[in-house]
Amino acid sequence: MKTHENCRAQFINVLEELKRTAPDAPLLALGQTIFWDEPMKLALLGALREVDPNRSLLFGVHDTDYFARLHARLLPRDALVFDGYALLPHNDGTTRTLWSAAGEIAQLFGSETVPTLKMFAQSGGNVERVARSCGEGRQAFVDTLTEAWGWRGLVSRDPAPRPVYEVSLREIASALDALLEFGLDGTSALLDDAESRARACDWAWRIRQRVQQIAESQPDASLADLYVQLYPELLSALYGSALPEIVRFTRTTELLRFNTRTAHLPRFEFVNTFLNPDYRRTCEDAYNAALEGSPIYPLSEFGEGALPFDLLVPGLGRGTLLLTNRYLCVLTRDPQIVRLSEPITDVLGLAQVVESHWGNTCTLVGKALTLITMLAREFVFVFNERGSPYLMRTVQMNQNLCAAGVPLRVNPLLRLSYPTWDALEAAECVSLRLPEHLACSFGEPIVCSDAFAKHWRQVVDGQRRLREQISPIRSPRALMQLLAEREGAEWETRLQEYESLHARLTETVGYWAELLRQQTHALHTERRALIAELQKNPKRFNELAPRLRELKARIKRLNAERLRVANAPEAKGLHARADELECQAERARLMLVRYAFLTTEGLLQTHARPAAWWMLLLSRRWFDACAEGTRAQIESLS
Repeated sequence: MKTHENCRAQFINVLEELKRTAPDAPLLALGQTIFWDEPMKLALLGALREVDPNRSLLFGVHDTDYFARLHARLLPRDALVFDGYALLPHNDGTTRTLWSAAGEIAQLFGSETVPTLKMFAQSGGNVERVARSCGEGRQAFVDTLTEAWGWRGLVSRDPAPRPVYEVSLREIASALDALLEFGLDGTSALLDDAESRARACDWAWRIRQRVQQIAESQPDASLADLYVQLYPELLSALYGSALPEIVRFTRTTELLRFNTRTAHLPRFEFVNTFLNPDYRRTCEDAYNAALEGSPIYPLSEFGEGALPFDLLVPGLGRGTLLLTNRYLCVLTRDPQIVRLSEPITDVLGLAQVVESHWGNTCTLVGKALTLITMLAREFVFVFNERGSPYLMRTVQMNQNLCAAGVPLRVNPLLRLSYPTWDALEAAECVSLRLPEHLACSFGEPIVCSDAFAKHWRQVVDGQRRLREQISPIRSPRALMQLLAEREGAEWETRLQEYESLHARLTETVGYWAELLRQQTHALHTERRALIAELQKNPKRFNELAPRLRELKARIKRLNAERLRVANAPEAKGLHARADELECQAERARLMLVRYAFLTTEGLLQTHARPAAWWMLLLSRRWFDACAEGTRAQIESLS
C-alpha cells in the first residue's frame, strides 16, 4: 500500500471515531487571517465527505481579537509606514515585543521564526564582540542578525487597541497591499523558471487587484469583512471547483453574538458555570492556577469581580467583565458601569443586563484560556500542528475544574498533520531559487521542487548536527579549523595567517613578555615570603623593609616594561590583525548558526503550518498531495 493510502486510511479511522465521540458537532477552523495556514484545513474535506458527509465544516475569521500594536516607542529605521500602520519584520532587537496575527504574511519558506540572542549565546556565539566591530552600529547589527526570514506583520500606530472587526479596510488598504506585495511578489521571485514565475505573478496581481476592488467598492467594510468575502474564493481555488454546501463561513462577532436570544446556546454554557455562585470561586482558582508561569494576567490584576471574558460593545470597544453583587463593569477605554438591582447568577441574567444597556449586537468572547472551552462545548476545533500556544493551559484549566467537581462538557479537538514538504514532490517540477540560508544549507542556490522534497529532511538533520558541533567551540583556532573544513580555501588561508601571527608574536613579543613574566613572578614569590616572615617576626621590620621596598619598585618597573613590550607598534599590529581574524571567524559562526537555525526551525515550522496560497502560486497538485497525505488525531480537552 502506498504511503498516502496509509494516511487516508488512518484519517478515515479518526473521523469514524469522531462520529462516535462527537456525532453532531460542526467542525470549526478559526483564525485571524486567510493568508496563513487556516485554509489548509480544507485538506480534511475529501475524507469528511466520505465518512461523515452531513457534518458541517465552518471556516471562521477571529475578528474579535485585537489588531496588532508594537509595544515600543520607536519604529525600526527601515519600517514602511502607511498612515496609521507600519509594516515590520520581527527580530530580537527593535521589534522584540511585536505580535501580529490579523495582518501577517510569509514568503515561500518564510515564517515568524526569530533567531534569538539567547539561541546565539547557547550556540557559543559572541554577538556583542561582533556588534562592536560593525560600522552600522550594534542595534542595526542585532536587528539584521535576529530577523525572521521572509515574514512581515502589520501593526497599528494607534495607541488605543482596536478589534479586527473595527479596522477600516479603506484605511488599511495601502498597508495591506504592501503586505501582499512583500509576500506574493516575494514568493514569485523565488520561482526560477520564467513560465512558473509569470503564472505566479499573474495570480498575485489578481489577488492584489481584488483586494483593492473590494476596498474601493465597499467604503464601510472592515478588514474582517474582506477576509470573510475572500475566504470562499480562496478555498474554491484550492478545492478546484465549487465548494460543497457543508463548507460554511462565519466570524466570532457572529458566533459569539450575545443577547437574550442567544444566551441559551451551548457555546455560552461555560460562561454560565463561572456565573454560578456555587462554582464561581472554584472556576476562578482553576483559571488562575493554569496561568502560573505565563505572562498572562491573573484575574486579580483586572480588579474586583473580574471574569475571564471580554464584552465587545459596538462603538465603545472591548473590555474585561467585572461582576459583583452590586455592579457590572466593562473595562473599555472609558469603563462602562451598571448598578445592578439584583445579583447576576446565570448567563440569561447577564444577557438581559447587557441587552438593556448596550443593545443586542454585543459580543461575549473568552480570554486566552476560555475561548476554546466556550466553543468546544458546541464545535470540534480543527487545529494544525503547533497550533495555539494557549492550548496546554486551557487543558490544564479544564482538568483543574473536573478535579474540583465542576460539571464540564467539551468536545475533543481534531489535530491535522500535513506532509507539506514531502508532498512538494507531487507538483510539476518547479525550479526554486532558494533564499540565502537554504542555499547555504542545501549547498546550491537553485533546486527543483522534487529534489527539495526528497532531501529536505536530510538537510535539516545536517544543519541540526552542525549546530551541535559548533556550540561547544570556544577556541578561535578551532573555530577557524571548522570554517576551513566547511568553506575551503578562503578560511584555510586565514587560518594559516592566524597561526603565523601567533608564531611571530611568540617568537618576538612573546619571548620578551615571557622572560619579564618569569622575572616578575620570582620577585612576587620572594616578596610574599618576606611578608610571611614579617607576620611571624614583626621585630624584623627594620631589617626587611628596605628589601620589600626594593622588590615593589622592581616589580613596578617590570610591569611597565611588559606593558611597553605589549604596546610596541609591531606587537599592536600583530594583535590587531589577529583580533580582526577572530572577529571575522566569530561573524562567520553567527551566520552559520543563523542559517542552521532558520533551516531547521523554519522548515519544521512551515512543514507543520504552511501558507495555503503558496500551493496556488506553485501548483494546485501540491495541495492535492497534501490532502491525500494528511494525518489526524483526536485530542481531549479535559
